[in-house]
Amino acid sequence: MLVTLPDVFAVHESIARNPIRQIGERGLRSEGALPAFSRGRLRGFLFQPNGGGDEVLIVPKTKQIPDGHARIIQATVDVVAGAADISNGLWLRHPLLDHRSRTIEHERITGEVLESWVGAFSYAQEDHARRITGLRSPQMGAVHAVHAHWSVSDAPATIVMPTGTGKTETMLSILVSAGCPRLLVVVPTDTLRTQLAGKFLTLGILKAPDSTVLRPGAKYPIVCTLQHIPRSAAEVDDIFRSSHVIVTTSSIAGQCERIIQERMAHHCPYLFIDEAHHAEAPTWSAFKETFHDRRVLQFTATPFREDGKPLDGDIIFKYPLKKAQQDGYFKTIRFEPVVQFNPKRSDKAIAARAVEQLRSDADKGHILMARVESVARAKQVFELYKEYPEFNPVELHTGVKSPRQREAVRRKIITGESRIVVCVDMLGEGFDLPELKIAAFHDIRKTLAVTLQLAGRFTRAPGSGGRNLYR
Repeated sequence: MLVTLPDVFAVHESIARNPIRQIGERGLRSEGALPAFSRGRLRGFLFQPNGGGDEVLIVPKTKQIPDGHARIIQATVDVVAGAADISNGLWLRHPLLDHRSRTIEHERITGEVLESWVGAFSYAQEDHARRITGLRSPQMGAVHAVHAHWSVSDAPATIVMPTGTGKTETMLSILVSAGCPRLLVVVPTDTLRTQLAGKFLTLGILKAPDSTVLRPGAKYPIVCTLQHIPRSAAEVDDIFRSSHVIVTTSSIAGQCERIIQERMAHHCPYLFIDEAHHAEAPTWSAFKETFHDRRVLQFTATPFREDGKPLDGDIIFKYPLKKAQQDGYFKTIRFEPVVQFNPKRSDKAIAARAVEQLRSDADKGHILMARVESVARAKQVFELYKEYPEFNPVELHTGVKSPRQREAVRRKIITGESRIVVCVDMLGEGFDLPELKIAAFHDIRKTLAVTLQLAGRFTRAPGSGGRNLYR
């Protein structure tokens, strides 16, 4: 039996309803036996790794935590094809959790993290022939360009990399190689905030099992997902002093009072802005101004804002789209027109053609995204996709009010439990999921450039090219 265990968090707390976490040990995938366990009324499983590793007791949600077990996970076990994935489970007991009864010294832990990064970063390039996971050419170039820029200037700088060439891993590489003592990362959407915070938690490919970029002893940073506007400078102090990397949205950053923004800048000598091409609201411009004496990096797929104006800050690295195509980071888009002039029938025709393609790709694990222009349209179109329950269709848009519901939907998409998602516009700027290969455009209301940008997200290697359907 192959069992996937959850990550163990050395730091797992919340300050002002903002989660702050640090991974102490990544969730393992191990082969072993999974016999049933029972004690009194308690029922569960006892995972026994091959080779004599430590046993792990797995129990459902319960107030009864039995003694005699050093490792206990709360999870529901579903065995599929001889494997059990309980990576979403919660560790109730683990040796790394013993410190939670004591006061956590966040700044000391961050210091230990930074010390573990000294000399740990290697400019190792990926090598598919040798099955080595490393940095891609655009990532390597961008990281070198940043260090070259900082050697002569602290002025804001912009990195232009086409979608799918690895902006996030570039950020991680700069964080570690520069040894940033504290970093604020600003993204445009809630979905991207969750996704990027997860990447910083795990350090992405830098800590992949077959990667030579980071030495094994390099520790994970303490990451705060800032979900709520701080109410005072003292609250900013509590949150930021407890964190190494803080990830938030431009909406939260822009709505903070001036004194709050200035306190954030006081704590963070580094600011990364992802998807920086969005038009700048006055409140957002004011926030950026508080970081005028900090090192600011902007990451984008286009050097122009949505209002057509160029981004501020010198472009220190630009990886051409043509070069990305030549290097194999994109595959061919296959366009499938759906001709139906009756508006009442066109949505049904697009859905049917899209699902037909999804079924033909059944062995590839592809996911279908249906794009509409509004929440009202999403609910209307979703009714059509509900006719295909085998793909467990879901909706993901601002109409899904509860953060818990949105996170549950997002996880269904990422895990492949749901193979159809109906969304408004672009599913969240920067949303990274290679399995998204089929796009059904039920509405096209923005410029062609925005539509093509979305279509481009379905062409990344590896795998076959995306298929896009229009009415």
